[in-house]
Amino acid sequence: MLYPYPKYNDEPDVEAHVRAFLTTWQANHVSQWLVEPETEKSKIVEFGLSLDGQAAGWYTQHNLAYFATFEDLQDKFLRLFHPQFTQRKLIERFYATYQEAHETVPQFIIWF
Repeated sequence: MLYPYPKYNDEPDVEAHVRAFLTTWQANHVSQWLVEPETEKSKIVEFGLSLDGQAAGWYTQHNLAYFATFEDLQDKFLRLFHPQFTQRKLIERFYATYQEAHETVPQFIIWF
Protein backbone atom coordinates (compact mmCIF):
# COMPACT_ATOMS: atom_id res chain seq x y z
CA MET A 1 0.00 0.00 0.00
CA LEU A 2 1.41 3.35 -1.00
CA TYR A 3 0.99 6.27 1.37
CA PRO A 4 0.45 9.73 -0.13
CA TYR A 5 3.10 12.29 0.65
CA PRO A 6 2.12 15.10 3.00
CA LYS A 7 1.93 18.37 1.10
CA TYR A 8 4.01 21.39 2.07
CA ASN A 9 2.44 24.74 1.32
CA ASP A 10 4.34 27.39 3.27
CA GLU A 11 3.72 25.92 6.73
CA PRO A 12 5.92 27.26 9.51
CA ASP A 13 7.60 23.99 10.48
CA VAL A 14 9.71 23.08 7.47
CA GLU A 15 11.74 20.50 9.38
CA ALA A 16 8.57 18.64 10.36
CA HIS A 17 7.62 18.46 6.70
CA VAL A 18 10.99 16.94 5.78
CA ARG A 19 10.66 14.39 8.61
CA ALA A 20 7.10 13.53 7.50
CA PHE A 21 8.29 13.14 3.91
CA LEU A 22 11.15 10.83 4.93
CA THR A 23 8.83 8.74 7.11
CA THR A 24 6.36 8.35 4.25
CA TRP A 25 9.14 7.70 1.73
CA GLN A 26 10.55 4.96 3.94
CA ALA A 27 7.10 3.39 4.36
CA ASN A 28 6.61 3.44 0.59
CA HIS A 29 10.00 1.86 -0.14
CA VAL A 30 10.49 -0.51 2.80
CA SER A 31 10.16 -3.62 0.65
CA GLN A 32 12.50 -2.40 -2.09
CA TRP A 33 16.19 -3.05 -1.96
CA LEU A 34 17.52 0.20 -3.37
CA VAL A 35 21.25 0.84 -3.53
CA GLU A 36 22.55 4.22 -2.36
CA PRO A 37 22.50 6.11 -5.70
CA GLU A 38 18.95 4.89 -6.39
CA THR A 39 17.87 5.86 -2.87
CA GLU A 40 19.21 9.39 -3.26
CA LYS A 41 17.65 9.86 -6.69
CA SER A 42 14.31 8.47 -5.51
CA LYS A 43 14.19 10.83 -2.52
CA ILE A 44 15.12 13.84 -4.66
CA VAL A 45 12.53 13.05 -7.33
CA GLU A 46 9.72 12.13 -4.94
CA PHE A 47 10.32 15.12 -2.67
CA GLY A 48 8.79 17.21 -5.44
CA LEU A 49 5.55 15.25 -5.00
CA SER A 50 5.28 16.62 -1.46
CA LEU A 51 5.41 20.29 -2.45
CA ASP A 52 2.70 22.79 -3.34
CA GLY A 53 2.62 26.50 -4.01
CA GLN A 54 5.78 28.54 -3.88
CA ALA A 55 7.91 25.59 -2.77
CA ALA A 56 6.78 23.53 -5.77
CA GLY A 57 7.66 26.44 -8.05
CA TRP A 58 11.13 26.65 -6.50
CA TYR A 59 11.66 22.90 -6.92
CA THR A 60 10.58 22.80 -10.57
CA GLN A 61 12.92 25.66 -11.47
CA HIS A 62 15.90 23.39 -10.89
CA ASN A 63 17.24 20.52 -12.89
CA LEU A 64 17.40 17.40 -10.69
CA ALA A 65 21.17 17.34 -11.17
CA TYR A 66 21.29 20.64 -9.26
CA PHE A 67 20.81 18.61 -6.07
CA ALA A 68 23.84 16.38 -5.52
CA THR A 69 22.22 14.43 -2.69
CA PHE A 70 18.96 14.49 -0.76
CA GLU A 71 20.84 16.15 2.10
CA ASP A 72 21.87 18.89 -0.32
CA LEU A 73 18.23 19.34 -1.38
CA GLN A 74 17.13 19.33 2.24
CA ASP A 75 19.70 21.98 3.22
CA LYS A 76 18.71 24.27 0.35
CA PHE A 77 15.01 23.77 1.07
CA LEU A 78 15.39 24.47 4.80
CA ARG A 79 17.57 27.52 4.19
CA LEU A 80 15.04 29.03 1.80
CA PHE A 81 11.73 28.12 3.44
CA HIS A 82 12.54 27.93 7.16
CA PRO A 83 10.82 30.98 8.65
CA GLN A 84 11.93 32.47 11.91
CA PHE A 85 9.02 31.98 14.31
CA THR A 86 8.83 32.77 17.96
CA GLN A 87 8.16 29.92 20.33
CA ARG A 88 4.76 31.45 21.11
CA LYS A 89 3.70 31.34 17.44
CA LEU A 90 4.83 27.72 17.16
CA ILE A 91 2.87 26.70 20.26
CA GLU A 92 -0.23 28.52 18.96
CA ARG A 93 0.08 26.58 15.70
CA PHE A 94 0.48 23.30 17.60
CA TYR A 95 -2.71 23.83 19.62
CA ALA A 96 -4.61 24.88 16.51
CA THR A 97 -3.77 21.63 14.71
CA TYR A 98 -6.63 19.28 14.04
CA GLN A 99 -7.35 16.25 11.89
CA GLU A 100 -8.92 17.15 8.55
CA ALA A 101 -12.07 15.26 7.55
CA HIS A 102 -10.32 13.60 4.60
CA GLU A 103 -7.27 12.50 6.65
CA THR A 104 -6.96 9.05 8.11
CA VAL A 105 -5.45 8.73 11.57
CA PRO A 106 -2.07 7.49 10.20
CA GLN A 107 -1.91 10.45 7.78
CA PHE A 108 -2.65 12.88 10.61
CA ILE A 109 -0.11 11.28 12.94
CA ILE A 110 2.66 11.47 10.30
CA TRP A 111 2.71 15.24 10.85
CA PHE A 112 4.11 14.61 14.30
